[in-house]
This record gives sequence, C-alpha cells and structure tokens, in this order.
Amino acid sequence: MADALTDILRSVRMEGSVFSRAALAAPWGVESGRTKAGMFHAVVEGSAWVRLAEGGTPVELRRGDVVMMPHGDNHLMTHRPNTPTRPIAELTNVDGRGMGHLVVEGSGTTTSLICGTVQFERSGAHPVFSMLPRLLVARDEDGHMSALVETMIGLIAAEVDQPSAGSETIVARLTDVLVVCVLRDHIDRLAPGEGGWLGALRDPLIRDALGLIHRSPEIPWTAAALAETVGLSRSAFYARFSEAVGETPGEYVIRWRMHLATRLLREEGCSVAATARLVGYRTEAAFSNAFLRVMGVRPGAYKRAA
Repeated sequence: MADALTDILRSVRMEGSVFSRAALAAPWGVESGRTKAGMFHAVVEGSAWVRLAEGGTPVELRRGDVVMMPHGDNHLMTHRPNTPTRPIAELTNVDGRGMGHLVVEGSGTTTSLICGTVQFERSGAHPVFSMLPRLLVARDEDGHMSALVETMIGLIAAEVDQPSAGSETIVARLTDVLVVCVLRDHIDRLAPGEGGWLGALRDPLIRDALGLIHRSPEIPWTAAALAETVGLSRSAFYARFSEAVGETPGEYVIRWRMHLATRLLREEGCSVAATARLVGYRTEAAFSNAFLRVMGVRPGAYKRAA
C-alpha cells in the first residue's frame, strides 16, 4: 500500500501547516468555523471531545490522538461533551511569528493541542479526498496512536514552542508526515468495499493496477492489458476493479489522464498538443474531446483561465 499511497499523495499535492498552539484549562469549549482547507488537531497532553457542529456523536480524544476534518467542516472541541463553546477568533492571540496561541485559563486540568491545516489540491478530475469522511480519528488498535506519531507530535510541539533557524520548514515536513499517517490509518481500518479507490489500495492486485496507470498514463491501457499484467482474466479483473474502485478501468484511466493534464496545462505551461502527447493521446482533437467530457471545458479555455 505504501507505494500506491505515495502515488496518490503526490498526485493531489498535499501541504500541511500548523496555525495554532493551544493550552486550555478546564472548563473550555471552542468552535472552529468552516475553512477552505482541511483541519487537524493533535493532542499533546490531556484530553478533549470533538464533534461536527452540524451534528454527530462526540468523540473523546486522548494524548497521542489525531483528529482530522479533511473538508474543513465547522467543529466543536470541548473539555466535556456538552461544554459551551466560543468562536476560536475570540480566544486566539497571534505572536510576532504569525503563530496563533489559543489560551483558556481555568481551574481544571489543562489540555495541550497542536492545531493545523492540510491543503489538498482540488481537481474535479481526481476528487480523491471527497471519499474521506467529514471527521476521522487516528489511533492504534489498543486505543492509542503509534509511538511514531506521538514522537512526531512531540517534535512539532518542541519546534513551535522554542523556534529556531529552520523551524518553519521542520514543522511543515513533520506535519505532512503526520497527515500521511492519519490517512494510512484510515485506509487500514476500511472494511471491504468501503472508501472507493482508497479502500481499493488494500487489494494487492487492484493496487498494482492502479500503480501501473499512475506511473505510465501514456500507455494505451485496456482492461485486458491490465488484467494480463496482474495475472487475472479480463472478466475477473474488470469486475474486481469496478467494484473496488467504483468505476471501470477505462473510466479511471481517462480521469487520471485528465487530472495530470490539468496540472500540465496549469502549472507546467505545456501547450495543448504537448499535453495530449504526454497523457497518451495521438491527436489533439481526441484529447480535447476527452478533456471536455471530464472537465466540462476545452483544454485551451482551461489553460487560458488558469
């Protein structure tokens, strides 16, 4: 799963950052507000409860737990499940480094949090994170997160609390790794048939097929060619792939090519003709028609708008 997950994360251009350090003495309650980026909270010390503002069952968080709202949903973080909340803007003080410090002074126990955002590249041709739940919590089978993640949380906290040269870069890299661990934990917990093609990563044969498509999109992949490569009959592979991923092999190949095409046109400055060749189309017209079907606009118009 690791290589395929790496392909996925590279394809969507994920970027994490820490925006706040929180020291909250009970009783306390905070409402995040909705954000364009995803949000996460890592518990350094103490405990907390989290739930979506629009409803949902409160979930208890303990030291070493990480909760993520991939779609930026408004959520409540509280000392107890029913503690009243205040908007985060009313409680945050920003220092000279631009770091927000969320402080609540109370008479009870203190919870220490690291709060951050994770920005996923949005692409209509490759909506991988639309398959993630609105709220997910990562922790080990015994109810706690792994020693690796707990160590990363401690390192991030140390760099934020006592910054020095390079701290910003270190925090950004550690945050990226932390988010990857949360996503991997989520994939590991998916039941068979859940999670779309994220869940399909648990099937080694489908994972291999996805890897082939990801790494060599210019090859004229067919269901038969992919089936032969992974050692299945065409009919068996077609059914297995379609059920696991949620679309046929041919549909996935086209969508993946269009996702790559949007990046080539937008970020690399490639011409429409060059982009067509790089993603496996012999003619610009064939590529343009496929792009229009998936993206709803001609590639030339997309490039000009970008």
